[in-house]
Amino acid sequence: MSLGHPSPPQASRTVDVSRLLALSSEGASLILGVFIVTNVVFTISTIHTLSLRWPAYVAAVIVSAAGILLARPHPDPFPMRDSLLVVGAVVASTLLITWTLPTEGSPGRASWHLGSNTWLLWFLILRGRTGLAWAAAGAMAAITMVWTATTDRSALTGLMMVDTQLGLLVVATLFVTSLRRTAHRINELTERSVDAAAAAATAEAGRQVRLQRAAEVATATMPFLRRISDGGPLDDTERARIREAEARLRDSVRGRALATPAVLDAAAEARARGVDVTLLDDRGAGLDSGDAMARVDDAVATALATASGTVTVRLLPPDRDEAVTIVAIDGDNVSRTVLDQAGHTTAA
Repeated sequence: MSLGHPSPPQASRTVDVSRLLALSSEGASLILGVFIVTNVVFTISTIHTLSLRWPAYVAAVIVSAAGILLARPHPDPFPMRDSLLVVGAVVASTLLITWTLPTEGSPGRASWHLGSNTWLLWFLILRGRTGLAWAAAGAMAAITMVWTATTDRSALTGLMMVDTQLGLLVVATLFVTSLRRTAHRINELTERSVDAAAAAATAEAGRQVRLQRAAEVATATMPFLRRISDGGPLDDTERARIREAEARLRDSVRGRALATPAVLDAAAEARARGVDVTLLDDRGAGLDSGDAMARVDDAVATALATASGTVTVRLLPPDRDEAVTIVAIDGDNVSRTVLDQAGHTTAA
């Protein structure tokens, strides 16, 4: 059911009975409109048979308002406060109309509230409030039985007035039980399909990464491999370029997140001066922000620009306060620079 307003966006993939029955669709809105019009027609057409007229008008308003309330989009189960209001509408409308009905003969369509209230309770069951719906049905039956007992009829007569309504609620209870099982199976299948799609996406992403890495390796090494396969002697410049390419490949594998263009260029320049540079990524990913990684790049490039001897740059595991260490060893001189998770220097 719907009031014609768009439903709030679903934050979950979970399917419930309300979504299975499309209670927020235009068709449900049409049913709600027919329900309200029917209440009005029955009230007006039978008003002359009642001993007092205003309670019927009030009851029609209450029952129709409860139908509109039940149309409010909300995941199952329906909110407890709103469910109690629907129960109150059923009890109030029954009390208002029952004692104005004709005391002799069958009330006929004048007891329209019984069918309308059953409609409300049917949808209350569908929306996950079966216990409250049956409690309201019991109250409606009890009020009707008390009325017949006070009008020289038996309580059984009152029960016979609501036996069809109670039967409909039994059908609703069985129906919603079956629908819930169906919704559960749909949710299981949805979760499986989502998990399968996620696994496939992960596998595809891994494959793409491998292809990209293979392409990068091929781009960096194929010219040198072709040159070596020619069998001719290599001059010093070619040997230096091959060593540089090998070092960059090693950095991209062992250094990963540290192997940014700025760091790789600084490492290449340091190696050209005879510095032994090692990049190690024990984190598996960069720092949390791009600014932090930019500060790391600057710190590493600065350290490599002035280094001599041996330099080891290590990106530490994420569960530590220290994020990056830069250790430079030149003979007996050892310096250690520490960067935190934001890329700021904390010790040097």
